[in-house]
Amino acid sequence: MIGTSRGLRTLTAVLTAVFTLSAWRLGDLGPDGQPLDLLLVALNTLPLLLLRRYPLAVLALLSVAYPCWMLLGHEPHLLQSLPAVAAMYAVGTWARPLRVRALGLLAPAWMLVAAVFWRAPEAEIGYVAVMFVVVWALGAALADRRSYAAQLESRTAALEQARRELADRAVADERARIARELHDVIAHAMSVITVRAGVGAHLLDSRPAEAAAALRVIESTGREALSEMRRMLAVLSDPDPRAPLPEPQPGLRDLDRLIEQARESQVPVTLTVHGVHRPAPTGLELAVYRLAQEALTNVAKHASGAPAWVTIRYLPEHLEIEVRNTGGPFGRTVVPGQGLRGMAERVALYDGRLQITGEGEEFAVTARFPLTPEEPDHGTLVREALS
Repeated sequence: MIGTSRGLRTLTAVLTAVFTLSAWRLGDLGPDGQPLDLLLVALNTLPLLLLRRYPLAVLALLSVAYPCWMLLGHEPHLLQSLPAVAAMYAVGTWARPLRVRALGLLAPAWMLVAAVFWRAPEAEIGYVAVMFVVVWALGAALADRRSYAAQLESRTAALEQARRELADRAVADERARIARELHDVIAHAMSVITVRAGVGAHLLDSRPAEAAAALRVIESTGREALSEMRRMLAVLSDPDPRAPLPEPQPGLRDLDRLIEQARESQVPVTLTVHGVHRPAPTGLELAVYRLAQEALTNVAKHASGAPAWVTIRYLPEHLEIEVRNTGGPFGRTVVPGQGLRGMAERVALYDGRLQITGEGEEFAVTARFPLTPEEPDHGTLVREALS
C-alpha cells in the first residue's frame, strides 16, 4: 500500500497523529508548545511523503531528527520510532543497489550510540534497534522475492515465446512437407495424363473403345490433380501457418443440413428430389446451394413461421431448383451484396435462368441450369471430343 502516493499520504498522516498524541500524552506538547518542538514533530514524520523516491535520505533525516527530539529533554517512546521503522522497511525494499541498501543498517547503530550520549533507556533503544534490523531484513527479503518472481516471469514469457516460435516453425515445416508431397502427387498425375494421352492418340482409330477409356482416365486424373493443386495453393498462400486446411465448398449433398438449419430457425421446410441424382460441376452445385440458402434466409426474415418447400428436379438436360413459401414476400436483399442480385449473378454464371413469381400469399424462386447428361466436373472438353 505504501508504494503508492495515496498510501504514503495515509501512512504519513497516521504516523504524524501517533507521534503527536504520544508526545502530548507524555507532556512534551502542551497548549504553549514551543515552535522547535512542533518543527521536530514535523521533521520526524513529514519526510515519509518522499519515502518511495528517496528512502535512504528519508531514513538519514529521521535518524537525526529523533535524537534531536530526545536532546531537548523529551522522553523517548516506542510509538515515536514508527516513522523510522517505516523508513527502514522502505530502504530494505526499494533501495538499489545492494550496497546502498546495506547503508540502512547504519541507522540502528547510530540509534545505539545516541542512546549512550542522551542517556536514553538502553533496553528500549536496543529493542528499537533490533526492530530496525528485522524490518530492514523483511523489506530486503521481499525485494529479493519480487525480483526473483519478475525474473521467473520474464523467463517464462521468453520460453513461451520460444515455444510458440518453435510450434509455428514446426507447422510451417509440416505444411512445406505436405506441399512437396502434393507436388509429387500432381507430378505423378501429369505423368499419367501424358502417357494415357499418347495411348489414346495411338488407339483412337484402331481401337476407339480403349482410346475412350484412356480419355476417361485422363479426365479423372486431371480432376484429382486440380483438386490437389487447389489444396497445395491453399497451404502455400495461407498467411497463418496454424490455420486449418480449407473445407470443401457446400453442394447438393449439404442441402439436408441446410434444411435442418432452417427448421431450427422456425421455418418448416420440406425437401423433395425428383429424378435420379447425377454428378454436376462443383461450382454449379455451390450455386444451387447458395440460392437455396439465400431464399430460405429471406423466408426466415420476412415470413418467419411460414412453411416452405425446396424441390430439386433432375431433368434430361437441366438441373432445376425451386423454393416456394407462403405467408409473405421475399425481401430484396438478405445480406449486402447478395439477395436477388446475388442469385441472378450465380445463375447467369452457369448459363441458367432465374424466375421469381408471386401469386397471392405464395412466392417462388426457380432456377434452371443446363446440364449435359453424365457430365461430371472438369470433363466438358473430353466429352465434346468423344462426341
